[in-house]
Amino acid sequence: MLLLATAYHDVIYNPQSATSEEDSAAYFMHNYDGDPQLKQDVYDIILDTKTHGPRSELSAVFCDMDLNILRQPLNKLLLYEDQIFKEFQFADFSLYRVKRVEALRRLQTKVSNPDLEALITYVQHRQPQIAVYPGSFNPFHKGHYNILQKVEAIFDKVIIAKGSNPAKDESVFEVPAVLSNRQIAGYTGLLIDYVNSLGYPVTIIRGLRNSTDLQYELNQYRYLQDLSSQHFKIVSIFCDREFEHISSTGIRQLQNYGMAGAYLL
Repeated sequence: MLLLATAYHDVIYNPQSATSEEDSAAYFMHNYDGDPQLKQDVYDIILDTKTHGPRSELSAVFCDMDLNILRQPLNKLLLYEDQIFKEFQFADFSLYRVKRVEALRRLQTKVSNPDLEALITYVQHRQPQIAVYPGSFNPFHKGHYNILQKVEAIFDKVIIAKGSNPAKDESVFEVPAVLSNRQIAGYTGLLIDYVNSLGYPVTIIRGLRNSTDLQYELNQYRYLQDLSSQHFKIVSIFCDREFEHISSTGIRQLQNYGMAGAYLL
């Protein structure tokens, strides 16, 4: 029973869903063809992990196992927290911090570990390195993704800021599935206004293909300096050679002939 619960309790997991436990339990019920009582007991155990309120002795054992990570020393709790933070990249940092502290407070009533209080303090005061990667992204293509991967290797979190540019056509492309668990924010108006609205420090990322892009971005940087008395941190990152010819404009032109697929995600 415990083996089956272990195998199936997270078989369906989506950090953006509030029904992962119910979905995993339903998947088990649909796919397991065995003893009916065993099947029901495993189903109940999986559901019990949602609140860690066991309804049987074996469920109590399993819930205890499921919470074992919270009994670890602080160094392991910090590594665990970093993993959770990465899983919830889609959430704005300010909201994540509030909800994460609330969740840890609830779990603290079920696990006796003085290091949990230190973990909560860490979450409350942590200021991760956050980047904002702005663009019209019409569409978000392989070149953009190449830059994004480089940025994510440097920063704790990256916000993809999709701006509405009146000088460019309105986007008709869907957001690629590969971005589904990342934070995508839309904004209108000036980038500096959007960055100021976040309420926490960020670094602005500019993706570059060649020296022409570099000169353009230098001009944009001068405008930022003129329009704001606040200092902005800006990092420019070149894409890899194989992507330097790709542009959203070129893709939109190829799309008219049904030949843009090779450049899309």
